[in-house]
Amino acid sequence: MDRKRTAWAVMAAAFLGGVAVAVNQFKVPPVMQTLMAEFQVDMSTGGWFMSVFALAPIALGIPAAFLLVRLGPKVAGLIALACTVVGSAVGALAPNSAVLLAGRLIEGLSLTLMAVVAPAAISLWFEPQERGLPMGIWAAWVPLGNVIALNAASPLLHSFGWRSVWWFGTIFALAAAVLFGLVVDVPHRPKAGEATASSTSPRWGQMLLTPSTWLLALAFATLSFCLIGYNTWAPFFLTETLRVAGATASFYASLLFLAGIPGNIAAGWLLNRISNRYRLLSLAFLLTAILFAWSFRLGSVGTLVPYMVLLGFVSNFAPTSIFTLAPETMGRAEYAGLSMAVILVGSSVGVLLGPPLMGSALSGGRWALGSVYLVAVTAVGFVATLVAARRQKPVKTSGV
Repeated sequence: MDRKRTAWAVMAAAFLGGVAVAVNQFKVPPVMQTLMAEFQVDMSTGGWFMSVFALAPIALGIPAAFLLVRLGPKVAGLIALACTVVGSAVGALAPNSAVLLAGRLIEGLSLTLMAVVAPAAISLWFEPQERGLPMGIWAAWVPLGNVIALNAASPLLHSFGWRSVWWFGTIFALAAAVLFGLVVDVPHRPKAGEATASSTSPRWGQMLLTPSTWLLALAFATLSFCLIGYNTWAPFFLTETLRVAGATASFYASLLFLAGIPGNIAAGWLLNRISNRYRLLSLAFLLTAILFAWSFRLGSVGTLVPYMVLLGFVSNFAPTSIFTLAPETMGRAEYAGLSMAVILVGSSVGVLLGPPLMGSALSGGRWALGSVYLVAVTAVGFVATLVAARRQKPVKTSGV
């Protein structure tokens, strides 16, 4: 198999591994009421069934990069998927909420590792000017996993009970692990124009302090804060203000994820054809901020589908751009994992803080204030992309 075919095979295996992790991450919401009833827990404890996933990446994102360097992408990726398999199996057999939470915590470790390993592996196989499309496809792992989980959970729940959802996640991750182990490897020779690690390489601690990487992480934190915060409370907004039925409101909110998949891929295609990728990233943030001005101000049901689709499509140009640009901030391929770890920490902080802080802002029916918050936070991300662009020289491609 030639190098290009191998590169795409690695990308496909890494993508499937990420989707398997995301499927298991998002299997909780569609069965939340059943879990709360079976384990007799309140909404606070039930919320931890989901949010525990965000704690592990914050605490272990940076150590995951060092584990990647020591073990390589294949072993580290297999450990990640093994955590998913074991954690999901533990959850499927859980006799109480404490054991279920323990299983979810183990599964959270898989997110920490896979979010670092997969894009780092892709970066090793593709030249900088070629990374846009594969990173665009990779960036769809979360929305695709979410869509699969939402659509698979309901029929499984009604036919076999909630534990079948956990066994589905276990089998999915096991299949992804087999493919990952068979396909993923590292290139035998360093790519042209990229040096290997040597005694003259900067120290890891020095690279960890790279300003451009942290600026991209800040931008991703603001995006995650706003998208997850909005997606969490949008169904409540729609049912309370527009009198949309609960199931229908959830469907409208899910369009953000569905529209994000073609947005990711379109961004990747475009990134391979433009000379200044930071310009596309900044534009994505600017347009997203403008769109958020209508987030909690939508006045009719007829506007919901076009608005959700447009917001999901435009906003998801940003993650693809960040995944593509982050390895370039470090300058060397061997530090790609470290850059992704920093990005993961930023994104996880946004995921952790977005829902509760937005909930506090919206309490008492202050929906219009929520739109102001979303615009303001996204504007911070927009400024961060502009500063990062000034600090980092864009990679010139053969495009315009």
